[in-house]
Amino acid sequence: MIEIQSIKYTPQSQFHMLRHFETVDDAILQLLHNNGYTQNQIQQELSLPGSKFFSHFANNIKELLEKILLHPYQKSTGLNGNHIIESTLPIEEYPIGIGTKAVVSLAEISSAQKAQIFIEKNRNHALAHILLDTLPITNQCTLILKPIHEGYAFITAFSGESAMPIPDFKMPKSQFDACKAFWDGHVFLKKII
Repeated sequence: MIEIQSIKYTPQSQFHMLRHFETVDDAILQLLHNNGYTQNQIQQELSLPGSKFFSHFANNIKELLEKILLHPYQKSTGLNGNHIIESTLPIEEYPIGIGTKAVVSLAEISSAQKAQIFIEKNRNHALAHILLDTLPITNQCTLILKPIHEGYAFITAFSGESAMPIPDFKMPKSQFDACKAFWDGHVFLKKII
C-alpha cells in the first residue's frame, strides 16, 4: 500500500497537472503565482488538449492522490522503472465519471472515424488525432510515480487507461521503439472547440 505522505510533488508538478484538470483551485493558483508562473502560462497549460479530471473529482494533486489511493489499484513497473498505478473508481461513487479520456486504441474507433485521422504535432512529435464533439467519459485513472530514496516523486496522473510516454529521441532506443509502437496503434482525441 502506497502512503500518500510518501509521494513528493513540487510547484512544477502542480503546473504540469493543469493539463489534466478542468480547473485549478485558488490555493494552487496562488502557489503557482508565488513560484513565478503567469496567469497566461496557467491558462495555456489548462487549455492543452488531453485527458482531464472533472473538477468535481479533483483539481489539485493532494485531492487526486487521496481519491485514487483510497480505492484498490494495480501497480506495475514501466520500461523506465517508474511505478504505474491503475485504478477504476466505483461507478456507485462516481456515476458521471471522474474525467475524460483523450487516447484510444485504433481498434476502438470506427472506420468512419479512422478516415478522419489527421497527423499533428503533440509535444513535438507527429501523432494521429481525431476531432470529436465530446470526449469519452471514464472511471479509470493512471498515476505515474518515480521511486526515490525517501518514497516517490509524483510524475503525472490522468483519467483513462495507462499509456506509453510520447516518443522522445533522448530515450534509449529500446524505450523509444516501444513508445513509438504504442503511439502508432493509438490516436489522440481532441474536442472540437
